[in-house]
Amino acid sequence: MSKIVVSDEYEQLVYEMKNYGLDVLTSDTVKAFHKPEQKHADMQILPICDRIFILQECINLSKKLSNKNLYFCNQKADKLYPYNILLNCLYFGGKLYGKINYIDSAVIEYCKMQGIELINVNQGYTRCSTLAVSENSAITADTSIAKALRHNGTDVLQISPGNIVLKGFDYGFIGGCSGYIGNDTIAFFGNIQAHPDYYSIKDFILNHNKQIHVFCKDLSLTDIGGIVLID
Repeated sequence: MSKIVVSDEYEQLVYEMKNYGLDVLTSDTVKAFHKPEQKHADMQILPICDRIFILQECINLSKKLSNKNLYFCNQKADKLYPYNILLNCLYFGGKLYGKINYIDSAVIEYCKMQGIELINVNQGYTRCSTLAVSENSAITADTSIAKALRHNGTDVLQISPGNIVLKGFDYGFIGGCSGYIGNDTIAFFGNIQAHPDYYSIKDFILNHNKQIHVFCKDLSLTDIGGIVLID
């Protein structure tokens, strides 16, 4: 059974995930963030190799993960961008992509110690903006992320920006409305078929030997802060 961390803002989503067979841990509420981001899992924890980095503010979540190899951030979370992206970076293909100067120093120190290459991109919401489909393929609407990934040998599908709901903002991101849930399955939160690039997204995922599952099909495609797979 896959263990994931996800926001509990949408009760129906958590209900469907549990019925699907996922072991669901709900994210914390980080009051330092803007309200729409306060429960976003992809801003609260970051698994890299044998460690899970977690915000200092996530006390409740840390208790749920007490049996894991947890490391708290050195810095405190902040409301203003880019000081709110301490853990919103993408560990992918053995490299760390993100707005490097604003990633928490505990993460940077660990990556340097492990010889993990740090790759700077313009988009600070790097993990929110990227759906990792497989070990060498990803989907994003962000040009700087797409360019960096392609430069490092990744097969990238670049989609149009927008068309994803994120309360309080103009639009959300592809990584925030989706995620890998194990068993070669990519999950989406809401009606992915309404996205203008749906068929390209579908074909790309299937061509990389993954299948699609949709939770809350009657909901608009919604950025809930993604999911974080920890087992």
